Amino acid sequence: MDLDARTLHTLDWAAVLGRLSQHARTPRGATAALNLVLPQDRAEVLSVHDAVREAILLDGEGEAAPVGGVVDVGPAAEAAGQGRVLDPPELVDLSRSLLAMEALRHWAAEGRERCPTLNQLAEPIVLDAELIRRLDESFDERGELSEATYPELGELRRSIRGLHDRVRTTLDALVKGDTLAGVLQDRYITQRGDRYVLPIKAEAKRAGIGIVHDTSGSGETVFIEPAEIVELNNKIREMEGQLLREIARILRALSSLVGRFCGPILTALDATTRIDLVHARMKLGQELRGHLPIVGREGVIALKDARHPVLQLRGVAVVPNDLRLDPDRPGLVLSGPNTGGKTVALKTLGLAALLCRAGVPIPAQEGSRCDVFPDVIADIGDLQTVEGDLSTFSGHILVLKEVLRRARPGALVLLDEVAVGTDPTQGAALARAVLEETVARGARVGVTTHYTDLKAFASSDPRFRSGAVQLEDGRPTYKVRADAVGTSHAFATARRLGLDPALIDRAEALMSEEARMVGGLLDRLEGQRAEVDRLERTLRHRDEQLLMKEQDLAERWERIRGKSDELARKEATRTLERLREAEEQARALIAALQRDPNLRLAGQTLQSLKTLRDQAAAAPPPIIAPREEPPPQTLSVGDRVRVRSLGGTIGRVTEAPKKGQVEVEVGKLKSRVALTDLIALDAAGRERPVAEAKPAPKPEPEPSRAPVSRASTGDESIAGIRMVSNTCDLRGKRVDEALEEVGNFLDRMVSQGQSAAYLLHGHGTGAIKKALREWLPRAPHVSAWRPANEGEGGDAYTIVRL
Repeated sequence: MDLDARTLHTLDWAAVLGRLSQHARTPRGATAALNLVLPQDRAEVLSVHDAVREAILLDGEGEAAPVGGVVDVGPAAEAAGQGRVLDPPELVDLSRSLLAMEALRHWAAEGRERCPTLNQLAEPIVLDAELIRRLDESFDERGELSEATYPELGELRRSIRGLHDRVRTTLDALVKGDTLAGVLQDRYITQRGDRYVLPIKAEAKRAGIGIVHDTSGSGETVFIEPAEIVELNNKIREMEGQLLREIARILRALSSLVGRFCGPILTALDATTRIDLVHARMKLGQELRGHLPIVGREGVIALKDARHPVLQLRGVAVVPNDLRLDPDRPGLVLSGPNTGGKTVALKTLGLAALLCRAGVPIPAQEGSRCDVFPDVIADIGDLQTVEGDLSTFSGHILVLKEVLRRARPGALVLLDEVAVGTDPTQGAALARAVLEETVARGARVGVTTHYTDLKAFASSDPRFRSGAVQLEDGRPTYKVRADAVGTSHAFATARRLGLDPALIDRAEALMSEEARMVGGLLDRLEGQRAEVDRLERTLRHRDEQLLMKEQDLAERWERIRGKSDELARKEATRTLERLREAEEQARALIAALQRDPNLRLAGQTLQSLKTLRDQAAAAPPPIIAPREEPPPQTLSVGDRVRVRSLGGTIGRVTEAPKKGQVEVEVGKLKSRVALTDLIALDAAGRERPVAEAKPAPKPEPEPSRAPVSRASTGDESIAGIRMVSNTCDLRGKRVDEALEEVGNFLDRMVSQGQSAAYLLHGHGTGAIKKALREWLPRAPHVSAWRPANEGEGGDAYTIVRL
């Protein structure tokens, strides 16, 4: 019995390799995937994982390995090494493949700092530069020998074309002329045996026209090569022979060059195939939505939300399950109804172990663990045969003998319906003895069973973990509940499938009182567990809805704040428009005074300017007050937070902060997150900064009461009339742009003899205002500055005395 082949067959491993092959991009890679050899050494497995992890990194950056364009040129290279002359298509394939492998080597070398494992895989690609150059230059884009590289070929080809043209011209004249008009069967030119001929009536074949090369089927037409072109045809044959000999010479030389480097070419192909397999593993892992597991040394399988990979590849909606085997509890006994998912869970364990060795990301949550199991044994299905004289039970016994022979550390044993096909009491006892011996020898073992005694044993022995698949509302959930025992639900299944209810009632009555009592207890326990599951799902659903509502509220709040900023900008724009109008009126008054300088008009002008200043000062402040940063919040268990690194996803704090970190639950995932990566949310969904402790309140400084100096002054005499010409609008600019523009603006103000200037920075984030007011004390031309008061536009402006 080939138990290894049976294991791979029952686990549908061929389906996994078939899909892996489809993700390969080279013919040799596809073949290697179908015949993938699984490493047994942990160091070798980890090396493959490192390469796949690097491929995932590069693929995420749009820099996947350029293995496309490499075809299987191994047979051609070997043939050249044995002295055969290669055909042009074979040499063209070699040229393109060598160029592609050279590009792959350069790609790996450029990324050797980030991807040392892939670079190491590419190091055997060492190809002769002269060989690559010669092959590349020898052929044109049509795949023919290049006339640019071999000009003698061009000369011969042009000469041959010229001779063909002369022959066709001569024949065309004969066909259209009178010389052969009476003997031509038809007026066309054709070829026989690569020589040009004309169709002549049979009775004229002895008229000395030329050489007869063929006769029609009816015998009425002979195909004659006219004497006028015999020499031309002979010259064509002679030059074509020269061309063929020259081509053969070139192909011989190129093939000989390829043969000299046969070994390096085959080595490079092998390296390219290994890199292609890494790419295929990565792509299959992406299709499975998988993750590379943690690989330890203790023989642990700890899968989180694991899914059956073959079912997932078939498009089946797979229910994820947590499955675990470890040194403390090396055995797993699964029970529950038929078609409930026990066998699927068992196969998931086996496939995870194989995928780990294959280097393919496992369809399970990140953080899952799967150590290396060099020996995977699966007895799933029936070994009953007629030719081998095996009953179901006999077949399973043969498997159990092999299991015990191979049971050792590093072995993973999976037995579906262990010791089935015999008396239940004896079968359960035999199964228990085999399981005890298997784990005692250091193997990990997972089994499914309907035996009540075996389920009771697993629940009481600390070396074993029980797991149950259950029904809900009479239908399987396909969910494995840890540390639980499942009932077989034979009667419920029979009722669901339509068996006569009277027969089912009779069967229940035939059970012993003790069996009915135990069955009833298990049914009630399972019902209670199902109810707990429903309540948990309901609570989880409500919690998710609450989080979604919180996110929606937060997004709405952001939109409201955005609209507030827009309203403030519009109000500031309207204020500037009023200032422009006032400035125009002021200019008109000044112009009138200049035209008619008298005291009465000067007094009127002064009064008008005061009126305009009062109107400008009375402009309403922005309708939206600047946003103030809320005070920091110290996090407590149960607080809601937004995680910046997860795109603003909302979670809940599950542990008190420690050393600058806190545990946060997002969905089913719990992880420790830095406090700096979090934004607290209060009961109304408003965002607040996070602090480890509530900071002591600090009094806010009052800019208008700062000491009089170049740094800031409360001197109201700085003001003057705010107009467009003495106002610099800095809104919407970056800090460096704003400071540069202010410097140029103040230079202009000084050159124009102005004594005061207004700087409009708005509220916004406050970055420009802060940088500006830190710069002003050091700025040339500035003797003092202060924030504008409410009548002058508020803190959105800074007034500068020059």
